[in-house]
Parts: sequence; structure tokens; C-alpha cells
Amino acid sequence: MFCGSTKLRRYHIVVYILMALCTLGLEAPPSSAQSPPSPPGSQIGGSPLIFDGTYLWASSTRSNAVLKLSSLSGKLLGSFPVGQSPQGLASDGKNIWVANSGDATVTKLRADDGATLGVFEAGVEPVAVLAVGDYVWIADRGADAVTKLRASDGQTVGTYGVGGSPTALATDGENIWVLNPGSGSVTKLLASTGENLGNFPVGDSPSSFAYDGSDLWVAGGASGTVAKLSPKDCEVLASYQVSDRASQIVFGKGYLWVSDSSKNAVLKISPSDGTVLLSANSVGRGEAIAIDGTNLWVADGSFSYVVKLDGTTGRVVGNASLQAAPPQPPPAQN
Repeated sequence: MFCGSTKLRRYHIVVYILMALCTLGLEAPPSSAQSPPSPPGSQIGGSPLIFDGTYLWASSTRSNAVLKLSSLSGKLLGSFPVGQSPQGLASDGKNIWVANSGDATVTKLRADDGATLGVFEAGVEPVAVLAVGDYVWIADRGADAVTKLRASDGQTVGTYGVGGSPTALATDGENIWVLNPGSGSVTKLLASTGENLGNFPVGDSPSSFAYDGSDLWVAGGASGTVAKLSPKDCEVLASYQVSDRASQIVFGKGYLWVSDSSKNAVLKISPSDGTVLLSANSVGRGEAIAIDGTNLWVADGSFSYVVKLDGTTGRVVGNASLQAAPPQPPPAQN
């Protein structure tokens, strides 16, 4: 009887604490049980909106900052100063890497608290970054090149010529693929040496791409198409007309998601035959999209808000403002 009463009192205490938190409008930090696993999209570099396995991160060019968001609610948890005109983001599991196109640098932030761990020179106009093992790869749109940095100290390992105006990167761990909208091509580099294994045409002005673990997918921009490519030689295996404009593309939960900025919609697409399974409308231009393993997040071009969509039904289940306060001064390094 005594033990049962003790357990009951403990239960009531826990309930009261949870009720108090809800009343105050506080949000518990994500736990390992709450946080979904890191999605396949982590193999893509170039998006200004990413999920690192626990939190969402977004670039804010207006404030020259990177925003940290709750993956449960989209609530703004922090704003951290970086370089000028931050663009693409990447996570290496512990740190966030930021390509700053305005001052030709890459910033390394500690994910736990946003502390700046380093700022490194990165070519002429870095716009995308991808973390692969002990190295970081940067797409330099201004120099038609990709730079490889050592992640531990930012030391440049090599710079490799690619196609015109590279804007996105992808990897299978062995190779690095580079999307070149300026030349309508994809470049394949050997990750170990940077050797150029070929430049392959993929149509005029491709806008983004995704990797599903087996194949590459390229969004065709104004053509409104998505194309499936063989990672071996970038041969076009299939091409589907899905919309008037296919802007951004991500892969998650077995499906492709493509934003159509001309209709303020995001489309859910079957990768087996290109069928448009549903269209989530009135979600903004979809200048950046990310999937957290369960839900899809869509950001407008100005990053003033994000919309949360159910990853199965496409139904809007939340939204949040990203009107950031002035960036917080970074904490001192340990």
C-alpha cells in the first residue's frame, strides 16, 4: 500500500509539472525519443533550410545570420551571426557549416549553442556546402569550381573545376555530384582525390537535385520536369512532367517532394512512375524545403515564415514566423 501511494504521488507530480509547462507556453527540448532519424536529404548540400537530426536550421540573408528552429513547432530558438549573404547549409552531425556568398567564406558553428568555431576562406562566391566524413565540400558559383576543406581546421585540400555556376552538391560517400545550372550539367568527382569523372548534360537551367540512396533526381526549373539519373554515368533513366515549374526537390519517406514556385504549391511524387500523388497548395513559393523524417518544412524566399506539412497527407499542420531578433553574440569557445 505504501509503495503504491508513493508511485501515485510521483505520477501526480509529473502530471503537474507538464501542466505547468503547457500553461506557461514553454516547450520541452527534443529528446532522443522525440527526434526523428536524420533523413536521406542529409546527403545533399545547397539548401538554405536543413534538418540536422534534431533541429531545423535556416539561412537569413537579411540579417546575415543562421536561425535555429524547433523541429516540433518551428519555433525560433536562436539566431547566430555568420558571414555576408549566407546561402547553403550542411551538418556534419555536431556542427553546422554555412556558405557565405557575400564575403567568400564558410562559417563553422557548433550545433549545441551556435558558437562560431571558425571562419574559412572559400573561393569567390560559395553558395553550397556538403560535409562528408573528415572533409567539407563547397560549390563556388563565382569560379565554376568546388573546393575541398579539411573539417578539423578549414585547411584547403584542393580546388577542382566543374561546370558553369555550380549551386548544389550530393554524395553517396564515394563520389561528389555537382549541379551546374549555368551549363545545364552535373559533374561527378571522386571524393578521395577530387578527380573529375565526367560532366554530363541534364537540360537547361536545372534548379536543384536530390539523392534517394540509389539514384539522382534533378528538378528542371522552368521546364517543370524531374529527371532520374544513374549515379554511375548520369544517364537519364526517366523524365516526368510534373508542374509548370519544378524549383526545389527533396526525397523522404519513399517519395519525392517538389516545390512549384509558380503556384505556391508543393507536390508529392511517386519515384516509380512520376505520378503526382497530391498537391499541397498555399504554402508559399517553396524557395527552400526540408524533410525531418516525418514532416515537410517549406520556407518562403525571404525566410519570414515556415510552413509544416504532414509527410503522409501533405496537410498543413503548423507554421511559424522567422522574424528574427538581432543575432545573439556567439558564446565563448571552450
